[in-house]
Amino acid sequence: MTRQLVVTADDLGLDAETNETIADLVAGGRVTSTTLMTVAPAAKDAVERVRTAGLPAPRLHVTLTSAREMHPWRPLAEGVATLTDLDGAFHTDPGRLAGAATPADVDREMRAQLAWMHDAGLRPAGLDSHSGSLYGTRGRALLPAALEFCADNGLAFRLPRRLPRLVDAAWRGKVRRRYDEGVAAAAAAGVRLPDALIGCWLPGRLLLGGYAQLRAGVLNQLRHLPEGVSELILHPAPPRAARRLDRAEGRKRVWELRLLRDPLFWRTLRREGIRLAPAW
Repeated sequence: MTRQLVVTADDLGLDAETNETIADLVAGGRVTSTTLMTVAPAAKDAVERVRTAGLPAPRLHVTLTSAREMHPWRPLAEGVATLTDLDGAFHTDPGRLAGAATPADVDREMRAQLAWMHDAGLRPAGLDSHSGSLYGTRGRALLPAALEFCADNGLAFRLPRRLPRLVDAAWRGKVRRRYDEGVAAAAAAGVRLPDALIGCWLPGRLLLGGYAQLRAGVLNQLRHLPEGVSELILHPAPPRAARRLDRAEGRKRVWELRLLRDPLFWRTLRREGIRLAPAW
């Protein structure tokens, strides 16, 4: 076996500047996979850039919450009241979504978002969850609905076969049982999963050591990467786009962009014998 890594830039569709940056990273070979938020304001711009440049189709980044710093986002499906506030927009608080969302409404919205990509001429090979909404760490168990949807549509799903250390230490009781059941259900249904996930799991406000701390954390995970196909999840954004977000989180996204351009990151991949892969 060998160690392979899918380097993913999440959040295509957030804004035009982020779209441009991610498209350039893909074209330059610094990113091997992307994810698209179909409900975000620059989703159509992202599609145009992907198609014009002949880039691989992004995965569907199922989005069920709004961004706090932006005008509220709305679902693509009709009749999904358990996913929205009284104005018909997605909640900004994932906790409010988790407490109300029903699997039926989640399934309806996933189908609408996938259909949007198909109508745009994009055929995603996999699906993942913006803000972790589908993992069911709070509120109702939504993971079975997500896995059934993936099985029905021949999609891979971002659920690692082994948990990152920080997550493994935190997930206990009901949440851990849901995870274990999800991995088993994916295997039974033939839904492809990554072997492991790596990234900077700390929120921006806790990165007191700045870029050096973020880079050291990711490089350490690379050195301990298991056999199989794993995924590095990043949210690269240029400074202009990052300024629209929470200050600490925006700064973190700029640092993640810097990491993808850092020679030490690429030397570590070569030294560890880690091969890049387009998908898991």
